[in-house]
Amino acid sequence: MRLSYRIATSTIRCLMKYGFRYKVENKERLADWTPCIIAANHLSYFDPPFIGSVLPTEISFLAKTELFEVPLFGNMIRYFNSIPVRRGSIDRATIDQVTAVLADNRSILIFPEGGRKSFTAKPGIGIVVRETGMPVQPVYIKYSYLFKIGPIKKRKVKIYIGERIDTTHYMELPKEKDTYRLISKEILNKINQLPYEKNSKIS
Repeated sequence: MRLSYRIATSTIRCLMKYGFRYKVENKERLADWTPCIIAANHLSYFDPPFIGSVLPTEISFLAKTELFEVPLFGNMIRYFNSIPVRRGSIDRATIDQVTAVLADNRSILIFPEGGRKSFTAKPGIGIVVRETGMPVQPVYIKYSYLFKIGPIKKRKVKIYIGERIDTTHYMELPKEKDTYRLISKEILNKINQLPYEKNSKIS
């Protein structure tokens, strides 16, 4: 992990601690980390840095192309491993970049819903899973859109870590739209079930 990345994630965790009073559930599932596709729900602009900051390794991110056009901010997110993707679609160039990241033993964060205002699975992550066969690390983030500095805050940001999803059985399915949608939908369902998982541990 680069020193600059480590400093950035430490700073973000401080913000999360004092501005959001965050908690991580089932943090032990992050032990013995291996490269994977990280799949999470998407509520806020804070989701990528918040999730990235609690993981034990430097990761890459998918981000909409419009963000790279913002002066300085675009350069910053590119420096911190963001890959541009057009809203609502993942083209061949993006798939090739994501595949290269995973082939280089690095992990990448993808939001199955595609954006903050969507609550249905898009085929993008299904395409990536079917192309690579990489395992998926499901993550659910809660209340990341609520910000209030200070000790008094009714709701804490919670990040739920799920069990790794073995995707090898998907490799037997044909490379077609129905397959991609099926994979994406099943992954999103597993993400959305995490807050209701029994025997969870908060740390």
